[in-house]
Order: sequence, then C-alpha cells, then structure tokens
Amino acid sequence: MTIGIIGVGKIACAMVEGLCSSGVANGRIYLSPRNEENSKYLATRYAGAGVSRLESNQEVLDRSEIIFIALRPAMAKEVLSQLVFGEKHIVISLIPLLKYADLSKAVFPAGRVSRAIPLPSVRHHNCPIPIYHSNEIVTGLFRQLGQPLLVPEEEQLHTIWTLTGLITPFYDLLNELSGWAITNGVGKEIANAYIGDLFQALSFEAQQAGPAGFAELAEHAQTPNGMNEQAGREIREQGAHAIYRRSADHLLERFK
Repeated sequence: MTIGIIGVGKIACAMVEGLCSSGVANGRIYLSPRNEENSKYLATRYAGAGVSRLESNQEVLDRSEIIFIALRPAMAKEVLSQLVFGEKHIVISLIPLLKYADLSKAVFPAGRVSRAIPLPSVRHHNCPIPIYHSNEIVTGLFRQLGQPLLVPEEEQLHTIWTLTGLITPFYDLLNELSGWAITNGVGKEIANAYIGDLFQALSFEAQQAGPAGFAELAEHAQTPNGMNEQAGREIREQGAHAIYRRSADHLLERFK
C-alpha cells in the first residue's frame, strides 16, 4: 500500500503518527513538501516505518495509490488545479469546505473519491471518523486509525463537521473548571488529571449507553435536591447550552 499526503498540517501529522503505529504493514507514506518543518520532522522520525518527504506534490501523486488531501480550504483549488491525477488514485479529502462535486472535478479522472473527518486523536487510534462516499479500501484504512462512521448524505457530513468547531470551546470549559479547582485549593496536576479523566469517563458511559439518549443520562445522573440537579437547572436557566446551538448554526452557514 502506498499512501501520499498533500499538505502536512496538524491533522496530517496526527494521521502519519497513527498509521506508523497501526497495523498498516509493508507500506510507504510519501509526504508533500508543503509545511517544510512538519514534513522533514516526520520523514526523519519515521524513516524506518517507510515515511519520506518528496520534492513536489506531483511526485507524491505519481508514487502513491491512496492520496490524502489535507490542504487549507483557501488554497485547495489552486493547488489541485496544478496536479495531474490518474484513474488509479483513491482520493480522500480532509478539506471542510470543498464539496464532493467540486472535489471530483478537481481530481478527475480519479473515480474513487471520499471525504472524511479525522481528528488529532487518530494518533492514538481513538477517534470517530465520519466518511462520505467511502469504499472498502478507505473504510479498512480508517479502521487502523479509529472508528469509521459511514455518512450517507453530504449535508449530514457538513453538520457533523460543524461540531468539530466546538473543540476549542470544549477545552476552554475544561480549562475554566481546572482554574476554578485550583482557585479552591486543588493542585494543578491533580485538577487537570481529574477533569480530563472525568469527562473521558462520562463520554465512555455515553458510548456504552445503547438506546438511551443524552437526556436520559442527564436525568439519571441527578437526584432530588442533589448537586447535579442544581447545576443542571442553573446552567440551563442561564442559557449556556443555547449559546452552543447558536454558535453551531453560525458555523454551519460556512458550508452553504
């Protein structure tokens, strides 16, 4: 298996790390020269795992079967217009705002084209990976990096992609709670460790809940006059959750 990566930013770096520690065997990973610092670092660190940096984007295409496109939306069309794709290529775009129809035209005559949303946690093989227009090869490859989620409609993919814009607010919340705990006498190391593990444990419980929805989990966690009932009521009454919905609405507009 030969994999080429056009654009070596944060997500691409995490994918290379995940692939090199996965079950993908006897493969080569070719990196484009874009983002010189990242590509040189990865090629040096994972040289023994078959990672190398090439001199041009076209050379990456010429040597690879599977092509990940991880360019910034603003430069994607210009860069892709300079490249010659072939029928052999399996193309996977990680670009949020490049829709499937435009993507397919840009990489023609490549016929197997997908869009996907990996997150930095692919380096740990613990990541939901929504995929639109997948195939067996793409799904199998992403199983080495996380948990593939096949999305039947592109509009659904855009809604899911919008949710990734709430990662920074999520970490802001953890930071706020950590700061509160530190102010109230907890050491920073203990505060951060507990808060990280607490939210991980709650997310795991939600994953295992089966047909039970998030509302049911919230109700199950509270007891009459208990702390969860009080905090849930106060935060809802102040409209904090509605702020997340409004922000998500604004982010979704960018796809339209």
